[in-house]
Amino acid sequence: MGADEEDSDHMKVKSIVILGVVLVLIVAIGLLAVNGTRIFNTKYLFKPVGEAISLGLDLRGGVYAVYLGDSGEPEFDTKMRVAAGIMRNRLDRAGFTEATVAPQATDRIRVEIPDVQDPSAIMEILGKPAHLTFVGPDGVEIMDGKHIVEAYAAYDAGHYVVAFAMDAEGTEMFRDATSRFLNQPISIVLDGVEQSAPTVNSVIPDGKGVIQGQGSLEWAQTFANLILSGALPLNLEVIEMSAISATLGVEAMNTSIIAGVLGTILVMLFMIIFYRLLGLVADLALCIYILIVLYALALIPGVQLTLPGIAGILLGIGMAVDANVIIFERFREELAGGRNLSAAVERGFKNALTAIIDSNITTLIAAFVLMYFGTGPIKGFAVTLAIGVIASMFSAVFVSKFLLKQVIRLVPHKLSLYTRERKIITSEKKVFTGHTPVFLGISGAIIVVALAMTIFGTSVNAGIDFTGGSLLRYNVGQEFEVSTVEAALAELGIDEAQIMKEGVGEVKTGLQVRTRDLGDQAAQVTASLEAELRKTYPDAAFDEISNVGGVAGADLIQNAINACLYAFAGILIYIAWRFNFFSGLATLIGILHDVLIMCAFMVFFRSAYQVNSPFIAAILTIIGYSINNTIVIFDRIREFMKQGRNKSLQKREIVENCVRNTLGRTMNTTLTTLFTLVSLYVLGVQSIREFTFPLLVGMLAGVYSSLFVSPQIWAFWMDRDSFGGIKKLFKRNKEKVPAKGITAKTAAPKPKKA
Repeated sequence: MGADEEDSDHMKVKSIVILGVVLVLIVAIGLLAVNGTRIFNTKYLFKPVGEAISLGLDLRGGVYAVYLGDSGEPEFDTKMRVAAGIMRNRLDRAGFTEATVAPQATDRIRVEIPDVQDPSAIMEILGKPAHLTFVGPDGVEIMDGKHIVEAYAAYDAGHYVVAFAMDAEGTEMFRDATSRFLNQPISIVLDGVEQSAPTVNSVIPDGKGVIQGQGSLEWAQTFANLILSGALPLNLEVIEMSAISATLGVEAMNTSIIAGVLGTILVMLFMIIFYRLLGLVADLALCIYILIVLYALALIPGVQLTLPGIAGILLGIGMAVDANVIIFERFREELAGGRNLSAAVERGFKNALTAIIDSNITTLIAAFVLMYFGTGPIKGFAVTLAIGVIASMFSAVFVSKFLLKQVIRLVPHKLSLYTRERKIITSEKKVFTGHTPVFLGISGAIIVVALAMTIFGTSVNAGIDFTGGSLLRYNVGQEFEVSTVEAALAELGIDEAQIMKEGVGEVKTGLQVRTRDLGDQAAQVTASLEAELRKTYPDAAFDEISNVGGVAGADLIQNAINACLYAFAGILIYIAWRFNFFSGLATLIGILHDVLIMCAFMVFFRSAYQVNSPFIAAILTIIGYSINNTIVIFDRIREFMKQGRNKSLQKREIVENCVRNTLGRTMNTTLTTLFTLVSLYVLGVQSIREFTFPLLVGMLAGVYSSLFVSPQIWAFWMDRDSFGGIKKLFKRNKEKVPAKGITAKTAAPKPKKA
């Protein structure tokens, strides 16, 4: 045996050991995530991930409280809206981004907070007016807390404090006070209670200081949140507080998990069948990705998993597989070009890296903008999406490459295990650019018809999350099944309702039904439902009915719109920098196309599907997903144009070639994403289907726009001087165009006579 063979055998053994260790770690960490364990027989328990992940109100339930305001206050309606906004800000700052705040009747605010252990502590955060003052040793107030512009928990001298900063006016007042009361105490008072009275050791000229108190992290965070949240504009009394079950029900949670598992299995089988050993590598990387996401959701504070969050995870799975598909397609291209396996791996990863980075960064831009500007469910969705994108980039770029190198060392020669013969489309017909007016006409017709239907009164079917409605409460007298209540409502012809259990402890005998505004039929419906319930639960009795506002209020919708606009601006700037201005503009037109198509189909199918707050998350999901297809095509166009022999081609010819070259990747990633979404749609309950249907429409619209809309619009702009000098201003790779006419430098000299 030669030295080369010995080295080869040694490398194979090393790869076997590495792959074996990876498999053992995946299984061990997976079992730990499912079952948890007690650490070395101590009192410390490693919880199963399912218990450690904080679930939102729609999946697990939580508590609710109803606040009553004094309607005799001047400008009462305005103050109630301001109070609801302050409550929303306090909950966001405390990490309860999935909580809902909605008006109830005319003088009440209903707050629902998911997955909490200590409702009284949260009610304390919401209810306090948080009036902060600084008082001198003479008992005279120095300044009000309204001048505090920043407050946060900090660690100082062995304990936690609240660091703060003031505005210009507050800085001046505090500088004068610390000069006047040097070496004397200044009391910091919250709601009339002195929190601390530190001695002024020196003049504070910059308006920055710290508040010392109990010294615990929890105290410092709560205190900082109270200071920043501001005072409530009117007194609110808690008149009701109780625990409630999940708004989507246990069945929705279980079917979502089953659908996710089934979809993931189908994705893994598809990858193995289509990509063979490459697919096996992708499946291992996907397992690692899923574990990273689950542990991140369990360990990162303030993250709550909701139905929109599940969509973010599904999108992340699609993007993780998408990145692997891009890499594998590039790898197969290099093999087809005659490179050996090792060289094809290096070259394939290198060629795929720019597309992966650009597509993921544009999605991260959208996620971070939504995280910063969004509120409530929007912020929760953005956090989950960002976790998924970062984990998918790591698993695709680092994990997949590492594992693929080990596999190649084991099987270094059998190319048939890595690829199959590539079919090259040689037709001269311009399939993707030859019928652009037809494709744009189809999209335009769909959007125009939906717009006309909306103008003439047949709009989307807005659900109770937007319209509000009636809240019916019953005391069933015993533990009851949600399915029984659904059947009773179906008998009454009520097909839109959110059913929740309420009560204290494990056994909940209270029933809440949130449905459309019943109006004049309220008395008849409440009595009929009571009668239907008594067929199964003899002690069931009607309690009360009240009107509730939509949980997806105007503020939430406006914040979502603002966040999307900022995300569009960020994406446009990034793509214009990485590609050119018209690439960014064409990409945004494609995203807008996808959103409008989603809305159009919700108009067409308004009798089957309602638009509730998860629809906002569906739109955000599609914004993050559909851009990937377009970025991959524009990345191939950029690479194609760098080759000198292609510069003379018209841009529509370049688009045709590049769309064809990336078509396999587009179709494969579409199929893998469809596996998860179709599983969720088929197995899910009605509320899940109402969320999944627009996702499916938006995903297919995204594929359509990436193939037939965005690249064609870019080619049209780049081939024609439609914008005159603007095109030259924004075009990064400027091409020199010969000047028209004859000048002294271009005219040929007059030939000399013989």
